[in-house]
Amino acid sequence: MSGLGTMTLAFIRMTLRNRMALFWMLAFPAIFIVLFGFILGNDEGPDFEVGVVGAEQSPVSQGILEQMRQTASFTITLGTETDERQALEEGDRDAVLVFRQADSGRLSAQILYDQTDFQRSQVAMLAIQQFLERANAEMANAQPAIDITVEGVQSNALRFIDFLTPGILGMAIMQNGVIGMSMGLVGYRERGILRRIKATPFPLWKFLVAHVLSQLGIAVLQAIIFIGLAMTLFDLEVAGDVLSLLVLVISGCLAFISLGFIVSGMTRNVETASAVANIATFPMMFLSGVFFPVDTAPSWMQPLTKIMPLTYLVEALREIIIRGQSILTTWPNLLVMVATAVVGLAIGLRFFRWEPRAV
Repeated sequence: MSGLGTMTLAFIRMTLRNRMALFWMLAFPAIFIVLFGFILGNDEGPDFEVGVVGAEQSPVSQGILEQMRQTASFTITLGTETDERQALEEGDRDAVLVFRQADSGRLSAQILYDQTDFQRSQVAMLAIQQFLERANAEMANAQPAIDITVEGVQSNALRFIDFLTPGILGMAIMQNGVIGMSMGLVGYRERGILRRIKATPFPLWKFLVAHVLSQLGIAVLQAIIFIGLAMTLFDLEVAGDVLSLLVLVISGCLAFISLGFIVSGMTRNVETASAVANIATFPMMFLSGVFFPVDTAPSWMQPLTKIMPLTYLVEALREIIIRGQSILTTWPNLLVMVATAVVGLAIGLRFFRWEPRAV
């Protein structure tokens, strides 16, 4: 194994042996996913929101409507087909039942369901279908019979856990890059490790690259753990491809590592580095859409969210994980990550010091 590989593995081992570091990088963000997921994540209960259109078409459809109203599992809303379809697309309905009367006198019933939340809407669809088939069975020797059709509708709605998981992953990548990188380098410099490395034949650039590679490895591990946790506990479905997600995680990690590099060059000791790193990351944690959509922030705060790199990382993660986009379609966010990494690295190299600053 090359010297660079050996040094990278050494950094990873030191990180994995640091229980406090592991808590803040892995356990602390995972706690957010589990707590918010169990409290708000599934957003699933026994009550289904069902829109009904055209129930006045015939006594049969009116009878089916009354039977559904008497079922505790349904909350019925009457409306036009346009309004109810829009409500379904916005996630306000689990299914919509549309009755139509044909010229022949036959009654048709179309069940619209949310195909983006298939597990929940499938139950609602099957329950509605039972009412219709029961009515058909009762009218086996009579006319008109009910023609039943089913149509999937693409919904824009998300469960909270779907929204939360990419945000928590972005937050963890930010903390790993800024706090992990800055405190690590400052700690090495404060303890004289950088000075001793400088006196060895081991190239200095390899030392820095090994440290960066170890941080990238931790970031990929975070992505695997957090997404796997959400998939296992809350049935999160990753719509995008793994390669796009990997490229984004690495580019996001490099962007925040560069910010941590800046902090390490501008601070004298670990305590100061910790304070500065937290001052830099704390506003991003709450103003970059990690827990709540950015567009819900007050209008005067909107410009602040646009200058925070975490906003673009979280947005891109949601585009890939939830909406199935690729790294090519979310390239503006990737460009922000790359630009942040390049500018941050340039500034960090300008201020980086191998020797402790004289008091």
